[in-house]
Amino acid sequence: MFYKLKPFADSVFNIAYKRPESVPVRIDVSDKVITITGYVEFDPKLLVPFKKSEKINDALLSSKPEGYTYADAAIEGICENWGKSYLFEGATEPVKVNVNLIRKDDPDAVIPEGQRFFKVRHTNISGTSFVTSPIWRMGWGFFLTGCPEAAMINWSPRHPGTINMNDYGRLSSFKQVVAHEFGHVLGLGDAYDAHYRFYYEAPGTDSYIMNNNSSVNAREVEMALRAHETGKMQYFPYKISLRKYFGRLFSKFTRRIIK
Repeated sequence: MFYKLKPFADSVFNIAYKRPESVPVRIDVSDKVITITGYVEFDPKLLVPFKKSEKINDALLSSKPEGYTYADAAIEGICENWGKSYLFEGATEPVKVNVNLIRKDDPDAVIPEGQRFFKVRHTNISGTSFVTSPIWRMGWGFFLTGCPEAAMINWSPRHPGTINMNDYGRLSSFKQVVAHEFGHVLGLGDAYDAHYRFYYEAPGTDSYIMNNNSSVNAREVEMALRAHETGKMQYFPYKISLRKYFGRLFSKFTRRIIK
């Protein structure tokens, strides 16, 4: 489950789903095309027009048509970030990734009978966005994997988790964050120095979408493929340093007292 990179050209991804309609996000692999198909259900609070901030001159949002919603932004953010061509390790030609997201609220959508959806909800309970598993799947994932991340996201293809999106003043920020959270839905762990990673940043991932919401790397696509092949979430390696961990906790505690 701790991901190890090997040449894509030497990899064979045998991805198959016993009951495809029970899997909200599916991946199909051919020689030069990878297709990600997802069925998504949006919180009604995300079906309203994206709110323009009075404090920020958002040129990107201003370029959007009237009635452009948070759900529209989420679809764009995911498709623009994940749907592109990648040159994988060991490959001589780029491989195209197509992302097709079918919305439950789309009256023209063709949805298979019994199809399950992953959900995108609005939240303001914290200052961040996050993905969670259903309550009945929380906690025990840690004992299966040994990874602290699995306590909140006990991932499987059938249960990829729910995206909880916070408010963002800039459209670009919202789109990049939702693309990061979709990475969790695909089966990827975080790469940045989060407290549940013992404040350890995965080396060489500073430009990854799973680190600082920058851009999707070919390695991250390969991790998603491996997750769907094995049915297990793929984690970036981390190191445990109790000195660093408690040092960061103490630093945060003292900053709160000073404030």
